[in-house]
Amino acid sequence: MKIKEFFKNTKKVLGIKPSNEDTNKIERLKKLLLKLQESKKELKKELKKPNISDDKRAELEEELVVYKFQIKKGKKILEKKNIDAV
Repeated sequence: MKIKEFFKNTKKVLGIKPSNEDTNKIERLKKLLLKLQESKKELKKELKKPNISDDKRAELEEELVVYKFQIKKGKKILEKKNIDAV
């Protein structure tokens, strides 16, 4: 998967609007991975709450799977570039 495709897909998932930053693609990828990991932690906290409806729980679990998948893909890209993952 190319970095460009990863950014496009992950930004859709997180609802981030594209920015005109001149930062390095690898640095942006690392920042994006950090945001994904933070969002994943928040979802896990939300899932631990006992008063969640079944529909909401299913929705959150689905989001969690997507975040895990995106994190895994991002780390693979960094590995291919011989860069330490976050």
